[in-house]
Amino acid sequence: MLKSKKFNIVLALIIAIALWAYVLGEVNPESSVTIKNVPINFTNQDSLEDTGLTLLKSSDTTININISGKRTVITKADADDFSVTADIEGLKKGENTVRLNISGPDDVKIEHVNIEKVKVEIDELATSEKDVKVVINGQPGDDKEADIIEQSLDTVKVTGAKTLVDKVDKVNAVVELKNIGSEMSSFDTELTPVDKGGLQVLNVRLGNSKVKITAVMLNKKTVNLNVPVTGENSGDVERIVSVPKTVMIKGTEDALKDITEITCKTLDVSGVYSNTSIELIPQLPDGVKLSDDSDGISAKVTVKDLSKKTFEFGQNDINLLNKSEGLTYTVNTAKLSVEAIGRENVINELSAADFTVSADVSGLGKGTHTVTVVVTCGKDILSAELSVERVEITIE
Repeated sequence: MLKSKKFNIVLALIIAIALWAYVLGEVNPESSVTIKNVPINFTNQDSLEDTGLTLLKSSDTTININISGKRTVITKADADDFSVTADIEGLKKGENTVRLNISGPDDVKIEHVNIEKVKVEIDELATSEKDVKVVINGQPGDDKEADIIEQSLDTVKVTGAKTLVDKVDKVNAVVELKNIGSEMSSFDTELTPVDKGGLQVLNVRLGNSKVKITAVMLNKKTVNLNVPVTGENSGDVERIVSVPKTVMIKGTEDALKDITEITCKTLDVSGVYSNTSIELIPQLPDGVKLSDDSDGISAKVTVKDLSKKTFEFGQNDINLLNKSEGLTYTVNTAKLSVEAIGRENVINELSAADFTVSADVSGLGKGTHTVTVVVTCGKDILSAELSVERVEITIE
């Protein structure tokens, strides 16, 4: 009895499968399905760019399409079987609404779509030259440094919507450290436009997709740095100059082995009257370079007992030299200022009366003229700088 019951169950299952196969194969009922993420193709972009405009962004880039048809047909359908286009020819700058054109296979019916129109933003078409920056991906040992000997491109053209092109800060050429060896070698590297934060900027075109990089792995070495300095006490001003004691250089092992000190070009600080930093210029032997760790080394100059003060002057304070009789002169510049720099005890006693601001108007006739203005001081100061170099004068 039990065996008979099991037999009936198996028989019923076989009959059910056979009926299901018959329905699918012979009856083939109608059914429906949703095809998701069908891409939108924006057509006639070339025609739009001929007018100096281009597509910046769209509210949607894909749609979902609900279709119906014979079950055996729709189960095989996918996104590649459908065409969704948005014609952007003739659009104006700013936001536009575009109706989608949708088509699919003849043996399926499109019931509905989740999006019939898209909003697109049109921007000016722009092209700009951007710097190519080589980026080494990887960290060498403490005594090694990758050296970029040559790159085939220093800049590359970036084209696209002005909003996106303006976001591009530079174009990175990422070089894998493993590709750089002790022997000089060259290789092509993909270019990637990035913003100031280092994130890739999409939907812009590059004039070149790759750059050829020539690189080699060099040794690094720390050596003493000698900086000759002159002019510390020039002009009755005391200056304190601070410089690095050492510098890191790079080169081949043979190039570095006998180097214990690098001397810089003599640093003249006689013309320095305010605290500042001055870049040093190391005198390097052939085949030796500054390591990236020491790139841009500088001296710090501190000027002692030096002060500065600003004085304001109005248009009537400007002394016009060599005026002609019978003419009226008017200075149109409302005001200007003079910044004086000198020893603290001298600056503290200065007043506006110690300065003469003048302009030479010799040979000028009626009309409006722009003339050079100069300032002199009767006290022992180091410098006096005007806020403007020229003023406008009307002669009647």
